[in-house]
Amino acid sequence: MRPRRPAQSFRFWSLAAALVALAATGAAAVEQSKREVTVVGRKYTYDITDANGPVIRVRLDDLVTVNFSVSDIAHSFTVSDDHYRIDKRAEPGKPVAISFRASDVGEFEIRCTLSIDPRCAKEMRGRLIVTK
Repeated sequence: MRPRRPAQSFRFWSLAAALVALAATGAAAVEQSKREVTVVGRKYTYDITDANGPVIRVRLDDLVTVNFSVSDIAHSFTVSDDHYRIDKRAEPGKPVAISFRASDVGEFEIRCTLSIDPRCAKEMRGRLIVTK
């Protein structure tokens, strides 16, 4: 059996390292999932598909798309704190798509910040819950 030449050995180890890096990247992509949620704003409430109450539950690193529409008057979908700065407004017949990565674990308040109806700012609330 002939000993390997240094150039062949270098190519082998370079290929092996590239395969390991590719496998690691693929594993990370599998852990990350896409979540699509439909939210309808109505006077004083958010109706969220697949939820008991106005709660969006996702996992850390999920790619989240919220399809936000309203059925009566203009409302906002607002999550404003140090982690998520989301503030989108929808009007009847003009839905918006909101996409973000769930990058921080915790519970975050969703609320309407528009002053069209003062009760909306006081009562229209929901929660974004991000778990590990």
